[in-house]
Formats: sequence, C-alpha cells, structure tokens
Amino acid sequence: MADNKTQDKKKHYISRSESRQIAKENSKAISFYEKQKKRKVKPEEYTTEMKDDKNIVEFEDLHTYFFSDAGTVKAVNGVTFSIPAGSTVGVVGESGCGKSVTSLSLMQLVQAPSGQIVKGSIRFKADLFKRDAKGKKIPVYETEIDENGEEKVKLNEKGKPIIKKNELGGNLYEMESRVVDIAKMPTEAMRSIRGREIAMIFQEPMTSLNPVFTIGNQLDEVGKLHIEGISKQRVKERSIEMLKLVGIADPEGVYKKYPHELSGGMRQRVMIAIALLCNPKLIVADEPTTALDVTIQAQILDLLRDIKGKINGSIMLITHDLGVVAEMADFVVVMYAGKVIEMGTAEDIFDHPMHPYTIGLQKSKPTVDSQVDELYCIPGFVPNPINMPDYCYFRDRCEKCLEKCAGEYPKLIKVSDTHSVSCYLYDGAEVKKNG
Repeated sequence: MADNKTQDKKKHYISRSESRQIAKENSKAISFYEKQKKRKVKPEEYTTEMKDDKNIVEFEDLHTYFFSDAGTVKAVNGVTFSIPAGSTVGVVGESGCGKSVTSLSLMQLVQAPSGQIVKGSIRFKADLFKRDAKGKKIPVYETEIDENGEEKVKLNEKGKPIIKKNELGGNLYEMESRVVDIAKMPTEAMRSIRGREIAMIFQEPMTSLNPVFTIGNQLDEVGKLHIEGISKQRVKERSIEMLKLVGIADPEGVYKKYPHELSGGMRQRVMIAIALLCNPKLIVADEPTTALDVTIQAQILDLLRDIKGKINGSIMLITHDLGVVAEMADFVVVMYAGKVIEMGTAEDIFDHPMHPYTIGLQKSKPTVDSQVDELYCIPGFVPNPINMPDYCYFRDRCEKCLEKCAGEYPKLIKVSDTHSVSCYLYDGAEVKKNG
C-alpha cells in the first residue's frame, strides 16, 4: 500500500533536471512564436482562401498551447469547425474544455508569452484597407463638377483635398475583400481587424470595464482608435447611439457614469455597445449571461438576437448553458478536453445527441417536466492537459466504452450532411440516432 502511494507521488513529481529541461524548451518555443508575431511581412504571406465561400470563419486543426513550468498544456488540441455568415454558432462544454481559448485565439488575445498558437489555421473573410506603394491607406476624395463639366477633387479652404466620410463619420478609404489566416498574421496587421471586423463581449463586465474611467470615455476610446478622422462630437454621438441601441433608457446619463454605478445587466449592455460600435461582421460572445439573473439573461439574449438581425452579422456564442444554446444557436459545437467531439445543427445536437459526453451533458441539465431526487453526473475527471492519453480522452469516463476505444483517438465521422461525431460507437456501422 505504501509502495503504491510512493508511485502515485512520483507520477506528479518533477525533478530539478526535468524542470530545467522544461524551462529550456519553453524559452526556445516562446521565443520562436513571439518572433513570428512581430515579423514584418506583406499581406500576401497570410492571405488564403475559404474552403466554403458561405463561411465567415473557418478553424482548421487549431492547436493553442500554454508553456507552463510543469509542461505544455494543450488547451486547444486540433479544433476544426466553421461559422457560416449570418448564423449563430454555439460552442459548449464543461469548464476547461477550450471554448474561451478558441475564441481568444481568433482574437489573437491568448495570454502571451506562455500562451501561443502553435499550429493550424483560422481563416477569416475580412474587408481590409487598400494600400499604395508606400503602404499607406488610399483615401476616397469628394468630387465636384467644374465649369467645363469635368469631375475634379473638391478642395478645402487650405487647398487640400477633402476626404469623404463613411457611415460612422470617419474618413472613407478604398477597401478590398481578402481572406486572411489569423493564426499566421503578425500582431500589427491583426490590429486593423480586432475591434473593427471582429468584436468580443467578454465574460465578466465588472473586470473588463476600467473602474477609473467613465462609460463614455471607454466607448469613445473604441471609436477614436478604429474610426480614423472622426470628430470628438461625432464620437460622442455614436457612443450614445450605441447605448440607445442596446436598450439603455437614459443613454446620456449612463455615458457620464462609472462602471460601479451600474447594475450587472447594465454593465453587460455597455459591453455589447462597445463591441458593436464599429459595426463588426462577427461578434464573439464569451458567456455573456454569466452571473446575471434569469430575467436579465433573457433580455441580453433577446438583445443579441435583435442586433444580429440589424447588423446582418454572425455570432460565436460560448457558454456551458445548454438552455442558452438551444434558444440562440443555429449550429452547435461540443468540445471536450481541447477537441471537438460532436457538431451539427441545434436540432441534431438536442434531438439526436450521439456522443456519450453530449448525452451526459443533456442528462445533467434539470428540466421542469421531470422530478428527480438527484441530477445525473458524468463520472470521473477530465484528463490532465499536460499528459493527454493517446486514446479517446473520454474513454475513462464513458459508460459505453468499447475495446477499440483504447486505440488511437477516434476521427470526426460525418453521420449526415450537417452532423459529425468523434466516437467509435459509430465507426463503420449504420448510425442509429438517439431519439
């Protein structure tokens, strides 16, 4: 018995020489990836093509690791799924499955230097500024017809050409549609997309909003940063417009307040207003209803649904609440231990769940039409992300385990046009859907 305890301790013990080796390898890897992010390259180097033109984002074999003192944590370990334009995709799974790290990888906001995208692609259909030979943006000028009937550029009192204004009140520049690989983009290039083309609603507004600045200051900052040439007055007007859009009754009053003066629901609305200020194509909502009461949750979800229709955008909704996903999502991606284990339409996942983990998640959710003494709990624990097994990560917790589950990790099998599952229960056999 004592020998067994000693062996268990040794499993979790790192010697001094192993610790030095891990630190050396981490330093080498981090240095390499940080240099990649700081490099200066032409846009052609990270330009790519969509596999399906109907998608706005395509994740393919994405790996995002954290280089810790105990070893490499494989937080996202080969994730592949797509977000169709104009749709809501719900990403679900228990805490620590890699949902938030996937979204932070899309935003290039993984906590560096320990966190790095090490492999894979994130293809995004972006509208980028056209550049001249010197790498400067190409403005669109106002024109007028002269006395000879010819079109010429309009000049201001100082004799300089007048740049046209866009719908947000900033300078208008020539744009081009380009598919970029965010995983390969340098940080400098990503700044023209983050906040303008892709916006994120963070999980906890109280920690995301700065307590020492007013709501107006924080909204205005986004406008000044991403809308070049916008006036102070127009920035303020735009900020108040957004506060009205998210259903705040007294936008002028809230504009002058500090975050601590607002309720949780109001702060979440402010976060949504900040995300929407530049009319993004894609909104990443990372558990937007966490820590809110049920009534406010419903209001926030209704608000997101209405706004999605108004801006004709897409939403990547990250949550562990299956009720929220059932109400909001068109497509659902189920993640476990850094991998996608099932994905399909909301109907596929909720009416015909196939993976034992997905079935277990649904069983663990309380329902109003059934009476149970104790909620179902998936047995066992998630494997250690530093020493992941070679076989299916869910094998040790699965109640339907087969002999071949001890073999290599199961591939994602397509069981219908919209439904895919990573499980040996459906490998090479006729699929029988759970009803």
